[in-house]
Amino acid sequence: MAPLTAWLPARPNQDFDLIIKIVGPAAFGLMKDWTPIAQSLIQQGFSVMAQRGRLNGELGDVVLGIRVATRPFYSMGQGCDVLVHLGGNVPEFCRFNLQPGSVLLWEPPQEQQLYPILPEGIIAYPIPLSDLCLQHGEGLPGKGFAALGVLLQLLGVPDESLRHYAPLLSAPHSFAGGVAFASHDIDKRDAYSLPLSAMEERSAMMLTPEQAILLGYAVSSCECGTACDAELIVSPVQWTAKHLGIAGSMTSVLESDRHPGVQAYRGSQGKVLALLRGNDSAIASCLNGLKAPRIFVAADIPDAFNLVIAGHDLIRSGLSDGVGILIEETIACRMQSLDVRALVDTIRRIGFVAWGAAQGVVRDAVALCRSFGLRVAALYPKRIVPFSNEDMESFAKTVGHVVLVESGHTQGYWDRLRTGFSFKPLVVTPQPGQSLTPMDIFLREGLGAV
Repeated sequence: MAPLTAWLPARPNQDFDLIIKIVGPAAFGLMKDWTPIAQSLIQQGFSVMAQRGRLNGELGDVVLGIRVATRPFYSMGQGCDVLVHLGGNVPEFCRFNLQPGSVLLWEPPQEQQLYPILPEGIIAYPIPLSDLCLQHGEGLPGKGFAALGVLLQLLGVPDESLRHYAPLLSAPHSFAGGVAFASHDIDKRDAYSLPLSAMEERSAMMLTPEQAILLGYAVSSCECGTACDAELIVSPVQWTAKHLGIAGSMTSVLESDRHPGVQAYRGSQGKVLALLRGNDSAIASCLNGLKAPRIFVAADIPDAFNLVIAGHDLIRSGLSDGVGILIEETIACRMQSLDVRALVDTIRRIGFVAWGAAQGVVRDAVALCRSFGLRVAALYPKRIVPFSNEDMESFAKTVGHVVLVESGHTQGYWDRLRTGFSFKPLVVTPQPGQSLTPMDIFLREGLGAV
């Protein structure tokens, strides 16, 4: 659960976690246009997630949930710090877990007898959303964008950023009208804002589930090696556009009358299927008839990307004749920020180097990692004096990380050699009095499954 009201007031050195819920028919069109705004927040150092759903199943009001925090998180959390209500009806406040200090942005009913009793302790701001929308003739979607303009101005997003957002949105005039209204007509009754000045720019990007799936297919067929990693670090946007183009030429999208709403993504060989909005029944029917199928369930959007790549590695290694990746409805309705360094670590292989007694343990560890679709390679030098630095340097260029595995805990041999390498390897040694096992390597953070 997110720490409700931890954002009141914002201070540069405090943890910040904000949950926003935008409710009403006009919220439906905000999801796509939220992307450039989210990307701007990500560049300021925030972790961001957005998720669309409905209050009462398929028939209830549309809800766009947004979570922004200074630390990484993996779910939408609970509660509500800011409720933006766009509907013409009176909201059922009990549904949103509003707490003292939560903020309500809404258009109150004009008839006094319909005016509800607001939850105790919330900070309510009446906004003439319908008027702001009608002034610019941008229809029902304009109401949502007017509210978004009010929200971002209220949260202290710099004016320069707000001016930059407007032309990128579907209802730019309504958005600008909301910003202007909040700037001139709202008197903040508490000190709260996004702590933008405290953040340092970091390299991350916003992905939808479909983009993560397609990028997974593209990376699995990409042959540009470590040059691909370098391009991703230098220009994530250019790298993403390039690889989405690659995926578009090699990936087909299938739909079935038996499973309405489910989209199945299939690459050129057809052995790795990713099912968006799928369930266990849909994926079982897709993999029916295979001798050694493997089915994985994505935990979030980055995990969907990782699993598509792992599925292709399992096919290439002959460990499966068909892999299915299940992306459930909840995740299919999300957008999620992803750290570029995490993407690079997924793309790059881990290269183990071992000699002597450690060689057998590494061989078993490599087999174990590959059985789970992890991207690993190994080098087993036989001649250690004189050692061939050229062979080591050539091997290092084919992988992202080099891990030197010692059979004893003293690190003596590799310690003498690694100063001459052009890269920084990681050295793994057993605990004193113990021996390394394949599972030790597999479970070591950053090397195998963890």
